[in-house]
Amino acid sequence: MDTWASLHVLNRALEAAPLVPFACAWVRRHQLPYALRPVYYYVGLKAFFYFLDAFSRLVLHNNVYLYHLATIVLVGLLAQAYWRLEPQRFRRLVPVGLCLFGVVALLDATVLNGLFTDVNTYSQAFGCALLLMLALLHVVGLTRGTTQQALEALPEFFLSVAVLVYCSSSIVSYVAINIIYHSGYDVPTLIRLDTLISSPDMVLMSVHMGLLAWMFCFFPLSVLPRQALPAWLHYSRWHQRPYRLLGRPLATLLARHRHWTAA
Repeated sequence: MDTWASLHVLNRALEAAPLVPFACAWVRRHQLPYALRPVYYYVGLKAFFYFLDAFSRLVLHNNVYLYHLATIVLVGLLAQAYWRLEPQRFRRLVPVGLCLFGVVALLDATVLNGLFTDVNTYSQAFGCALLLMLALLHVVGLTRGTTQQALEALPEFFLSVAVLVYCSSSIVSYVAINIIYHSGYDVPTLIRLDTLISSPDMVLMSVHMGLLAWMFCFFPLSVLPRQALPAWLHYSRWHQRPYRLLGRPLATLLARHRHWTAA
C-alpha cells in the first residue's frame, strides 16, 4: 500500500472518532449537567453524520452538504453550551454571534459556495472564529475565577481545549481545500492534495473528540456496573443445572443407590 492509499485509509478510520465520545456520554447521559448537555447532542449528531456520510458517498455520490450541516451543528450546539457556561456579562455575545453566523451560513449554502457544490469555507471560518473567542473567554474566566480546583479537574476546561485544538486548524484546512478545487488542477492531483490537507484536520478532529470523551468520563455512570446487564442475563439469576442420567436427575439416582446399599 503506497503513502497516498495509507493516508486515505487513515482518514476513513479517523472519521469514526465521534463514536468514542458518544459511547462515553451515552452511558452517563442521566448524570450530565445541564450546561454540558448540548455537547452530548453534538457528539450524538456527529456519530449519526458518520453513517450518513458513508451512505451519501456510496448512494448519492455527494457528501458536500454534510460539511454545511456539520458546521451548523458544531457552532449551534457548542455556542449554546458556552451560553450556559459563560458569566452573565458575556452571554449577550452568543445570540448576536449566532444570528450573524446564521446569515453567513445561509449565504454560503445558497450564493457563495452552494449546498451541494463546495465546502462551506465562509461559515466554517466565521463559526470557528466565534467558538475560539468563546473558548478563550471561558478559559480566562476559569483562570481568574475564585475556585481552588486545578483546571485539569474541571470537565468544562476540556471542552474549551477541544474547541481550541480543532477550530484553530479547521479554518485553514477548509480555506485550503476550497482554493485547490478552484485552481485548475487535474483530478489525480486534486485527490492527492485533498487527502494531504484533510489528514491533519482529521487527526485534530480525533484529538478534539478524545478530549470530549475525557470530559464525559468525569461524570458517574447512569447505571451501576452490576445493574447494567438485563435481568435475564444477570449472574444472580443463574442456577446450576441438575445433572441427569437416562432422563432422571442424577441426585435422585444416587440417593436411591445409597438407600439400597444401606439396606
